[in-house]
Amino acid sequence: MAKSFGEFVGQALARWVNLAHRFALWVVLLASIMTVALLYYTANNLGINTDTAEMLSETLPFRRNYSAFKAAFPQYDDALLIVIDADTPELVQDASTALVAQLQQRTDLFSFVYLPGSDSFFQKHGLLYLNLTELNDLADNLASIQPLLGRLTRDQSLRGLFSMLTAGVDAMMAGEELNLTPVFDRINGAIEASLAQRYYALSWQELMLGAELTLEDSRRLILVKPRLDYGKLLPAETAMKALRHMAEALHLTKDRGVTVRLTGDAALEYEELLSVTRGAWVAGILALIMVGIVLFLGLGSPRLVFTSLVTLIMGLIWTASFAAAAVGHLNLISVAFAVLYIGLSVDYAIHFCLRYKELIQQSTPHASALQQAASDVGSSLVLCSITTAIGFYAFIPTVFKGVAELGLISGTGMFISLIANLTLLPALLSLMPLSAKGLRPKTRSKRVVAKFLALPTVHARSIRIGALLLGVGAVFLLPYVTFDNNPMNLRDPDSESVITFRELLAQSRNSPWTLTVLAATREDASRYADSLSKLEPVEMSVTLDSFVPTDQDEKLSIIEEMGLMLGPELLQTSSGPEPSTAEQIAAIHDFSVTLEKFIEASTNSSTTNAARQLSESLDRFLTGLEAQNPAGQEQILKNLQTSLLGSLSARLNALNLSLEAERVFKEDLPKDLREQWVSQNGRHRVAVFPRENLNDDAALRRFVAAVRSVAPDAIGFPVIYLEAGDAVVQAFQQAFLLSLLAITILLLILLRPKSDALLVLLPLFLAGALTGAASVLFRIPFNFANIIALPLLLGIGVDSGIHMVHRMRTAPPSNGQMLQTSTARAVLYSSLTTICSFGNLAVSPHRGMASMGILLTIGIGFTLLCVLVVLPALMFSGNQPSTGD
Repeated sequence: MAKSFGEFVGQALARWVNLAHRFALWVVLLASIMTVALLYYTANNLGINTDTAEMLSETLPFRRNYSAFKAAFPQYDDALLIVIDADTPELVQDASTALVAQLQQRTDLFSFVYLPGSDSFFQKHGLLYLNLTELNDLADNLASIQPLLGRLTRDQSLRGLFSMLTAGVDAMMAGEELNLTPVFDRINGAIEASLAQRYYALSWQELMLGAELTLEDSRRLILVKPRLDYGKLLPAETAMKALRHMAEALHLTKDRGVTVRLTGDAALEYEELLSVTRGAWVAGILALIMVGIVLFLGLGSPRLVFTSLVTLIMGLIWTASFAAAAVGHLNLISVAFAVLYIGLSVDYAIHFCLRYKELIQQSTPHASALQQAASDVGSSLVLCSITTAIGFYAFIPTVFKGVAELGLISGTGMFISLIANLTLLPALLSLMPLSAKGLRPKTRSKRVVAKFLALPTVHARSIRIGALLLGVGAVFLLPYVTFDNNPMNLRDPDSESVITFRELLAQSRNSPWTLTVLAATREDASRYADSLSKLEPVEMSVTLDSFVPTDQDEKLSIIEEMGLMLGPELLQTSSGPEPSTAEQIAAIHDFSVTLEKFIEASTNSSTTNAARQLSESLDRFLTGLEAQNPAGQEQILKNLQTSLLGSLSARLNALNLSLEAERVFKEDLPKDLREQWVSQNGRHRVAVFPRENLNDDAALRRFVAAVRSVAPDAIGFPVIYLEAGDAVVQAFQQAFLLSLLAITILLLILLRPKSDALLVLLPLFLAGALTGAASVLFRIPFNFANIIALPLLLGIGVDSGIHMVHRMRTAPPSNGQMLQTSTARAVLYSSLTTICSFGNLAVSPHRGMASMGILLTIGIGFTLLCVLVVLPALMFSGNQPSTGD
């Protein structure tokens, strides 16, 4: 370091610290009053903006496209997706309808609620949306059960049901072909549930269709736009809690055959913030304990620990007040300024305190020790502040606004930390001075320890060669470093929103990751849909025209025939008094007797096996029923009737309504449906669904590339995540190149000889290469969360190198062993405190935070190795010290 710069800064800081010493009480009082005032100001002026959409510059093309989409269809921005699954289609329909009714009443919490297919239009014309094969199968199945169904519609009770089944079994024994196996299975399920006192609901839709239900048959998706408060840490918390309360009040629970789950942007971000907060709380407690232990071990004095922590806390409050004044809010990235400040600022305190302690142990008077410590380490602290601030400020001009704001706050925080550690810390030490009597005398290291600490100089040549080989090997691995731009991989995999979201991603027709193309006209939308549907990665493309049924003439003819075949029987309902308990038991008993006759007369078949299982269940049911008193029998039969016939009336009504279907034109489509596909300014939405499971990153990229080859302005979360990842990587590359260039120029100007700049930077480059190689070997890709660790690693690497080189030039140890100096100990303990601060994040349930903790621990470990082992070996090669203090 140039004598003029070092001497000038050292002398100036010594005088400054002497002033702080002389007016220590006033300095502490003024700092305390200022801290309280700034804390009040910060609490009232520093908000938090959790809107992740604001993380990147709005000038980016994909941001402009997404803004256009949100302006056209605002209901899809920050939406909640409610996924309702139930045991039967009837249950899921009832549950979704009831929940929607409740949600629509809470306009203070939900601005938009949409349940696809819930209006009377689809209830009337639903059969037109089946394909011809499905419609013909339905007609054939209804024709086969029409005689039995007609009997049941006139007596919708257990008596009517089991009388119908008795007639059906009699018909089969008479030679008529009827497939009652599904009916037997479902009745058996209801009987077994009754015996076990479990909830059960029979699906008449399934029996009428004559086919196994698919997952889509018993699932409904409700799109909800909650009112979010971005001034809160959890913007969606109020709306989501209210929604869950509604579901509980409606008894939409698993024990009632219904499951309600929440996913979508709002739910994912809500649970992500919860996992981050929960992980940070645990990590914070562990970090506080471990940092306190490391500081005590490193500083060796409760007074030094106390004064360092007070300085750290006050400086953090001052930095937060700057954030309030300069930016006005924290985003989900700039909120990390606190941990970055702590990780870097504590280094300043440790270096100053250890040098001060070292001088006190040499019987230097207190005032002189403070001034000498400021003179010895002050210039390196100033240079560290400048270089680290440059590293942060380099992010300001990037398109990554989240990190740009972090750079402004943290960069300025380095200068605030410098002022605090060279003003407040000496003043506190003057009020609580160390005494040489209260410290353990400085003793020579044991021989084994001394030999270990001498390794970098004794084996300097071997270390240099080994470092070169490691560096070359690491460089070869750097091209394989990856960036994971899928935020789903960062979130807690066990959270409800992530599990549900990934489940939907695996189903192409329900995939929440679709792409959208905005077309100016209906004709343009049709052309886009036709072209996109031909692409291999595309399952289908949907426009408003897709909701006009095809083959309507043929379908209407089949529906008309179904109406004639079923006749007026379906319009009849139960009449007369409800059957008595004895009549219902008699009907069940008669069916049981008939069923036993059928089993005896039949050969082994699937129907016979189903009948045998049902017969055994009926025997146990009737036996248990006989043991009950009349009131108990009545209640059991009532519950069984609800299980078996609870949905029949609604299903018959729906079938009757669907038989009234008429030809559908585009103009007939309901208004709420049109609003989902045509904006108020006339833009048409084309939704493009993927064929593959977008949980696979390669499939995601194929889907996006294929769609954008036809529609370059296509937008949607697959595009946003890919483009955002590219923008973040580019921003960090730009910032690092700029900061390294600026730091290198600054070091070349201020350090003498010029080779010292290279000594500072070489360990940094080696540690960076080794960290990158480790991310490849341990399969820890960079992501939106752990990439924030890079500025911290840069700051720690540069600072540690400057301290070591500065000590070697200004106050070299008499024996030439740098690892036996207070500077080396300060570098060690500073790194350990940072590892303790961030390493605990590895236990966070949030994968992004956990990866940041792991990557920082690895990176700081390599930095420590390079600064304490490789750097002394490099300095020893041609810079043997000749004098010492």
